[in-house]
Amino acid sequence: MKRIAIAVSILLGLAPTAAFAWDWSLKTSESESVELNSNQFLRSSPAGSLGSYSTITGTAEALTPTSKLTLDGDGSYRKYWGPGADGVPESLSYGAKAHYEQFEKNRFDREFVEAAWRQQSTSLALLNDLGVVSPATGFLDRVTATGGIDRALNARDTVSLFATSTRTYYEPSSGGTAFTDTLAHGSWRHGVSSTTGVSLSSEAEVLAYDNAFSTQVTIYRNQVGVDTALSSLLSFRGNIGAAYLVTDRGVSTSAIGGVSSNTPIGSTALDWIGDAILTYKFMKTATLSVIASQSVGPSVVGSLIKRDSITATVNYLINSRENFSISANGNRQIAGATTDYASVSATYGYNPIRDVSLQFTYRYQHRFASSGTTIFDPVTGTPTVSGTGPADSHSLLFVATHNFVVLPHGN
Repeated sequence: MKRIAIAVSILLGLAPTAAFAWDWSLKTSESESVELNSNQFLRSSPAGSLGSYSTITGTAEALTPTSKLTLDGDGSYRKYWGPGADGVPESLSYGAKAHYEQFEKNRFDREFVEAAWRQQSTSLALLNDLGVVSPATGFLDRVTATGGIDRALNARDTVSLFATSTRTYYEPSSGGTAFTDTLAHGSWRHGVSSTTGVSLSSEAEVLAYDNAFSTQVTIYRNQVGVDTALSSLLSFRGNIGAAYLVTDRGVSTSAIGGVSSNTPIGSTALDWIGDAILTYKFMKTATLSVIASQSVGPSVVGSLIKRDSITATVNYLINSRENFSISANGNRQIAGATTDYASVSATYGYNPIRDVSLQFTYRYQHRFASSGTTIFDPVTGTPTVSGTGPADSHSLLFVATHNFVVLPHGN
């Protein structure tokens, strides 16, 4: 609670002293989820479990004709019961963020700065990002500072520049390998026509680890992209390029896994990256979205990972209170070991009254047998897979959310 109080005090201190000149609003949300799962953590010996997840958020927003300040805070708690959850600890996550942006000629012409802090259970961080069940105790802390600028050079050309740096560390310090992740990104978009644009982007990311070798990994990403509205019902956006990784003082022959070594080793790796989104509104109230991507980068604990995924989703608006969606996903995770996953899910949403929403979801997930034997990241020492054999799970998830506007804009 002391850390939360300090964070809130810092964020409030960022607010302008001339508060009367700003149009403030305040809203909160409370969410409670209950999940029944036949094999929650995809173990080789399946057993049922019950999970309960509670989340509360708060957002304060201040507006002027040329600027916006947003202060966010959230906290969540997870608890599991049943034989399928043996050895899985309860977990906490909470954080705060302050975001300020100044608009120029229009809302696409701006400068912004952002500061964020988040603390979560180390076991929850591994579970959320890598699907890894770990008995790890203690907390993972992340402190982030970001700044950027967007500019419209003319009616057809826009440029965006931003830089961000995140320091990740553990409480206690023996809980894992601390590291700093710093990234600079630049992009340019040119409007070929009113419905089509082309873009170029380039970024450099530096990962500096506090391990015995002081390992440093630099990732250069360069991509070319296109976005177009093929019709009023069909749109497409895609980017493709390459990622080049340079490892200095590493503990493996490859930055994405390989043969471990007891002496520092330098290495390089090259792979393609990209993403594509196709959206088709095939009915007045129904939309199909297909998303595919391949990426290379760090996980929340700093382990380097390559991810391939493809997802197809249909969203259908039944009426003003009800909606339905169905989704299918396949993804591959490469981090020493290569693991494939497939899942399908169906969700029904219902708003019984204003500001209250209910969701019911069924999900089936399958993990294929992993190939490779490296299940611990050589740089950070963290596990990268939960199991190497095939596994299935069926789950039923119920979510109730209450959104409440404490102070609307205009008061």
